[in-house]
Amino acid sequence: MFFSILILFAAIALTCGIVFSEERNDAKVEIIAAPKSGKGPMIVHLEPKIKNLEGPVRFEWLFGDGQESAEMVPPPHYYEAGKYNVMLEVTDGRGKKYTAGISVDAASPG
Repeated sequence: MFFSILILFAAIALTCGIVFSEERNDAKVEIIAAPKSGKGPMIVHLEPKIKNLEGPVRFEWLFGDGQESAEMVPPPHYYEAGKYNVMLEVTDGRGKKYTAGISVDAASPG
């Protein structure tokens, strides 16, 4: 039933000159971190900023210290003093993967 309605909508849209597309070239993934730097040890809050991804969406966080998470917004992460490369891989509902990365700098106290 849904597929029949979709075909009917597409036929009407094409007949009326309406243009539509399934492909989104403006899809984007970023990481928001607060704070990105400070004196270590420190707690960092991480969350994804995603734009125009088709769901359902899967998340894979790599925190740069051997730990990882599959949550959309992981719990606050604890960093000892050091520099860490945080990576996020997001997979959309069609299986396309998008990645983002940032550096977290937890400077040695003193």
